[in-house]
Amino acid sequence: MRGLVARFAGIASLGALVLLSSGAFGVNRVAAQEPVVEEPDPTRLDVERLPPEAIEITRDLYSHGFYFESHVGVRAFVGGVGRLAGAGPVFRLGFGYEVTPWLLAGLAAEGSVHRTKAPSPPSATAFEVLDFLLDLRVQANVSARAALWLGGEVGLGFSTSEVLRTYGLQNADELSLLYGGQVGFDWHARNRHHSFGLAGGARVFPGLEGADGELAIGIHGALYLRYVL
Repeated sequence: MRGLVARFAGIASLGALVLLSSGAFGVNRVAAQEPVVEEPDPTRLDVERLPPEAIEITRDLYSHGFYFESHVGVRAFVGGVGRLAGAGPVFRLGFGYEVTPWLLAGLAAEGSVHRTKAPSPPSATAFEVLDFLLDLRVQANVSARAALWLGGEVGLGFSTSEVLRTYGLQNADELSLLYGGQVGFDWHARNRHHSFGLAGGARVFPGLEGADGELAIGIHGALYLRYVL
């Protein structure tokens, strides 16, 4: 009997020792654990752990190089044919290249429609003026999205109708030299390819001078849209 009791006591002591040992090991293991800090992985973009940094907007983010332009506006003449015709709509399509951030060169085709206002005969009628131009611009980038530019133009132009001959403008429907300039304000859209702006200027039309030799100056203002490839 004593042997049985002694054996039972030994088993109980061994069990208690095992329990105490397991508890102490568990406490030590929990105490030994430290917070795990995961280092940023430079090979991937983890937006959940790495907040995006603000990107500075500069003109370098926009497209540069070849561009297309479309203008819609109004043109009126002062002197010469301006005494015979009123203001009319003007349309322009241009193609060019941004040589540097401050220099642009391009070609353009432009047309305007006007209605005569001189006493009849002949009765009032409409005529068109077509221009083909070489355009050089110097541009100052005021900010990342805004720019001011100044341009010079030279080219050839003519009237598509012979009606002006009846008023003494004998060279109106013949090719003649054109020259002038314009200024503009350009605003870049958030899309990297598009900008739009305002343009205005004046141009001398020797072929549309009056019968008495009075100089004809065309003055225009337009809105435009530019697309850069």
